[in-house]
Amino acid sequence: MSSLYEHDSPLAYRVFVGAFLEGDLAVRIQALREQYDSKTARITPPHVTLAGTYWHFGPPTPANEAAALRALRDLAPQLSAFELTLGGVNIFTGANPVVYLQAVPSAEMLAVRARLMDVLGTDKHREFIPHLTLAMRLKPKKAEAMLSELQRSEWHLRRFTAPIRALQLMQRGKSDLAWRAIGVFPLS
Repeated sequence: MSSLYEHDSPLAYRVFVGAFLEGDLAVRIQALREQYDSKTARITPPHVTLAGTYWHFGPPTPANEAAALRALRDLAPQLSAFELTLGGVNIFTGANPVVYLQAVPSAEMLAVRARLMDVLGTDKHREFIPHLTLAMRLKPKKAEAMLSELQRSEWHLRRFTAPIRALQLMQRGKSDLAWRAIGVFPLS
């Protein structure tokens, strides 16, 4: 377990386990993200974080996540693939608002998350609100304008489904420009 002080270290890095979208829906959501916040869009493809983000200490290499990689490789065959349902645009307010596409917390998704917590430990979320980040680098007024615009669009009014057939363990060091997949785990 890392301490809060290690987050300031140049050797602090983060990991998370995500459910990544594929196909046409991923392309459409990525285009939407690029329209409003191209920097966030470049950091990682469209996904819903199921476990994380966890801070670890050391060089950001797959070797430093060997135990997590083994645990996830062993766990994945016990986890069922599921349908991810997205729709409805909302915002986490504050100094750094996050505009997001809501993800329905289905029983299947929550079961996968619970098993991930069993293996990886509790994460930063006091309350798990599954979501797909659309923008997180906008000033509050621009984020509110984006929210208002998107709440009149199909992204708020419709529901979209995506099959989740695998999970990915992602890693990012302090000097990394983007997250990288260090493990892909097919679900049963």
